[in-house]
Amino acid sequence: MQKLIVIVGPTGSGKTKIAIEITKKINGALINADAYQVYKEIEIGTAKATKDEYQDIEVYNNGDVSINEEWDIKIFQGKAKKIIDTIINKGKIPIIVGGSNLYVEALIFNYDLSAKPRTSLYEELTNEQLYEQIKNINPDIASKIQIQNKRRLVRALQILKNNDPFQQKNEQIYKSLLITPHIELPKLLEKVANNVDKMLNKGWKKEVEDLYKKDKNISSLNAFKAIGYQEILDSIINNTEINIEQIKHKTRKYARRQITWIKNKFKNVLVYNNNFEQIIEKINEFLRNN
Repeated sequence: MQKLIVIVGPTGSGKTKIAIEITKKINGALINADAYQVYKEIEIGTAKATKDEYQDIEVYNNGDVSINEEWDIKIFQGKAKKIIDTIINKGKIPIIVGGSNLYVEALIFNYDLSAKPRTSLYEELTNEQLYEQIKNINPDIASKIQIQNKRRLVRALQILKNNDPFQQKNEQIYKSLLITPHIELPKLLEKVANNVDKMLNKGWKKEVEDLYKKDKNISSLNAFKAIGYQEILDSIINNTEINIEQIKHKTRKYARRQITWIKNKFKNVLVYNNNFEQIIEKINEFLRNN
């Protein structure tokens, strides 16, 4: 079974820096599993590592796709599998790093996404009809969903009708060693809020302005689902101040969700707490053993 090193963690936890250090030490190659850092045109707001930071590192899915190209979890899964084979054939160790935990999970557990249900299956249903179907199956779940939130209604119905691929545990095709950085929650939340200010100071607004000048319909693109981009675009279109506190609130909330996901979904995760040599020893032991 092929072996992977997988580094997961919340936004702002320093996982990319750790991944780079580990990659250099063990002759690895990085595969970025972030849903938005893959886009070449959005850099500042996605906290994408620079070419200087990736110096002498072989890295994939980092600015490889245009925002106008199709990209989703299914495409990532298929491409990542091919990249893993390429890296191993080169005699290197594949290292997955990223904050999109669902991408990581779909890859290492080999979820069958070939028949992933689409929202289009429910397009002809109103929110009220969707809600009634959910209520008939599970009233408790229905009571927790706002009826105007169609995306959540569709997602809940997919799960309740057992046609959600992420509820189906498939056979693991990779033997994975998972590592996550340790950072105290108050410190993390303060850091991610400060990072918003830093990104704005680096020219985040201008990045969005330049993209909007090229395409006035840019808000419809998947790339603009990344936290902060829509808020900045709204401020440009409406000539208002950027709602910085809203961006910070969303980022902190996202970081909390990532932490919860890692605790609930990923087992036997090694904690990186400035114990670099110990982690390298564990990695080498993992790679040696069958």
